[in-house]
Amino acid sequence: MATDISPTTGEEYYSSSWENIKDFARTLRIGEGKIAKITQILVNKYQEVVDREIDGILNELYYVPIRHFNQMQPDGTKKRIFPGEIRQLAITWTTGLLLTSEFQGLDPNTNEQATSFVEDSRRKTFRIIRFNMRVQGQVQKSNMGRTMIPTMQPPMYPEPDF
Repeated sequence: MATDISPTTGEEYYSSSWENIKDFARTLRIGEGKIAKITQILVNKYQEVVDREIDGILNELYYVPIRHFNQMQPDGTKKRIFPGEIRQLAITWTTGLLLTSEFQGLDPNTNEQATSFVEDSRRKTFRIIRFNMRVQGQVQKSNMGRTMIPTMQPPMYPEPDF
C-alpha cells in the first residue's frame, strides 16, 4: 500500500494511504455505491484539511509535521515507525469529515457515528496538548525559555475538554 504525500509539507499524510480511509468508511456499511464514490483525489483533499488542523493544534507543543522515528526492536534492529495515536485519530477524523461533508443522504445512525468520529478525534488531539498523552518519538517545544526542559513543564491548556 503506497502512501500519499502532502503537497504542503512533502511528508506523507498522517493517515497514510487514502485506502485506509476507504476501508474505515466501509466498516460503517454506507453501501458499495457510496464507497465507489470515494476516490484518491477526494480523500487527499480531506487528508490535507485534517493534517493542517492537527498541525495547528500540536504546533504549540511539538515541532510539526509529525515525523517517523526509529525504534529499537527486541532483536536489535531498528524499525522506522509513525506514532500510532496520531495515525489512528487522523484516520477517524478524515473519515468522519469525509462522510459528513460529502454524503448527505446517510441514515441517522451512520451520520451520528461519523460526527462522533470527528468529535472524538478532536478530543484526543486536545488530550495530547494537555499532557494527558504524549506523542512517542517527537521533539517537544519549550515555551519557558531555557529554564526548564519541555518534559518537565506544566500543561499550557488547563481548561477541560470541550
